[in-house]
Amino acid sequence: MSNAAYRTPAAYADFEGDRQFATTLARGMELLRCFSPEQPVLGNKELAQMLKLPRPTVSRLVYTLVAMGYLAQDLDSGRYRLGSAVLSLGYPLLETLSVRQRARPAMLELAQEVGGSVAIAIRSRLEMVCVEVARRGERTGHPIDVGLTYSLCGSAVGRAYLAGCGAAERESLLNQVRVKLPQEWERHQERLQHNLSEYASRGCCVSVGELYGDVQAVAVPLGRVDRGELAVLNCSFQKRRLDEAWLVEQVGPQLVRLARRLN
Repeated sequence: MSNAAYRTPAAYADFEGDRQFATTLARGMELLRCFSPEQPVLGNKELAQMLKLPRPTVSRLVYTLVAMGYLAQDLDSGRYRLGSAVLSLGYPLLETLSVRQRARPAMLELAQEVGGSVAIAIRSRLEMVCVEVARRGERTGHPIDVGLTYSLCGSAVGRAYLAGCGAAERESLLNQVRVKLPQEWERHQERLQHNLSEYASRGCCVSVGELYGDVQAVAVPLGRVDRGELAVLNCSFQKRRLDEAWLVEQVGPQLVRLARRLN
């Protein structure tokens, strides 16, 4: 899935007048978020366009991030890619999520049983990020993997998060999506609302061929995990006949049982 829409910055105007907000730091962090599997190498011109910042400002940010190891220059093109220092930021977070180690054997068992990929995800702003995955076989097609991000509105895992969080938080997140990601809201609102309205009776949320024509997924809230964050269990399938009833009636209950075992 292309994550470009999520990797451009939210409006800095959200923090206008906040003297505690370090705009330069925020710009540097948002610059790092511009890089993705689809766009692993970017130049100053592209970064300036994505961030809507002057080229000289971007050049200074890039210079600083290269000096600190968070960016590295691509020798062939002269453009930039993420540096190895970025890895050191994510590792301590993953290690504090002990649910990953506890859940992995049962996740792998379920993945082998149903022939799909089982993942745990948590929310990062207006998207979901995968923190653990177990799959049967090799990565293929549109793999779900640790660190990849997914639509809050268009994915089963995002819908399950919205279904599982409190009413006030859910309404706040939906309002943010309407304002900041209007195209995303327009594309997915109907199926999202249907999932939320059916959650009480189904106990799960689904996405069937909506992001990719050959991908379907079902997800359930896992509950509050190690740091008090709401996590979600997701099971996805590729290159299999789309079948929403099967997801809801067969796979969904197995995810619910797994979530109960882990709580």
